[in-house]
Amino acid sequence: MNLSRFLLFAFVIVLSACDKDDAEPTCAQSDWVGTYTGTANCDGSSDNTTVTITARGTDQIVIVYVAGSTTTTFDPLTVEGCDVERTNSAQGVTGSVSATLDGDNFSLTETLTGGGFDTNCVVTATRQ
Repeated sequence: MNLSRFLLFAFVIVLSACDKDDAEPTCAQSDWVGTYTGTANCDGSSDNTTVTITARGTDQIVIVYVAGSTTTTFDPLTVEGCDVERTNSAQGVTGSVSATLDGDNFSLTETLTGGGFDTNCVVTATRQ
């Protein structure tokens, strides 16, 4: 009987000692909102960039980044944790955007293909 209790106790200790830090981080809309600075690398050309993220409604964000003389806007994107994604196609052109928030670090990848386009931009920035 004592061995059974000991094994049960050991099993409970092992279960309670499991590392809960491996849980997927969660981000709410308010976590995304802010101004970030960093770089935008578009097709091998790198520019300094400012990224502004604002809230829209209860679960959407608007991402605007300025690199060089170009302003790009993604409006609206639905927040589903620390990653947002969208892909749209029209008239043979496909555009996609994916963004990730990791604490104060923001990254975005944008692609546009078809119709004579083959563009790829990667933005990395830090919250100010």
